[in-house]
Amino acid sequence: MNPSTRKAFLLTHNRLRSRLAKGNEPNGNFGMAPPAANMLKMKYDCNAELSAMVASRTCSQKLSPPETRPGYKENFITIHKTYLDLPQTARHASERWWRQLSKFGANRQMRFTQAMRTEQTRIIRNWGKMAWHNNARLGCAITRCSGFSFVVCHYAPGGNNIGENFYTIGTACSMCPGNMCDQSTGLCESP
Repeated sequence: MNPSTRKAFLLTHNRLRSRLAKGNEPNGNFGMAPPAANMLKMKYDCNAELSAMVASRTCSQKLSPPETRPGYKENFITIHKTYLDLPQTARHASERWWRQLSKFGANRQMRFTQAMRTEQTRIIRNWGKMAWHNNARLGCAITRCSGFSFVVCHYAPGGNNIGENFYTIGTACSMCPGNMCDQSTGLCESP
């Protein structure tokens, strides 16, 4: 990974999280997603990147076993647009995961359910890991495989916990830890 690709992943994730925190993201057939009171601004984590790199180098096109990535939840995607450079691939992958919310929607309570965990067609799990309020650390890797790029991102502490909310609904930044907020983005500063 290079600095420009890391930056592309991080800026894209935080830009999308900011739109969600401010209530500017469509939620499938549920209208607009409500704003988030406690959405943290993500930081790039090179340890998470190393973990993601191990998974991406397999070119397996499937989730890595959880025991190989302790403390992380994982998103992966296969990108067949091999003409994209690495930062473009990073943005494309992140935006594809994020579109799951507008395409399929969560629920009005913004709560992760057992049905969401097991759903095979209207999947929003990738979006959920990107949007989980306290996922403060992100690390990603891109491996050029035979005819495709295999993109993997690892998130900590993880998210998509059954029965828990993706975030607390409320005015952006109104429940930030220590009242530390970037008002321009609506994202809480990570402790």
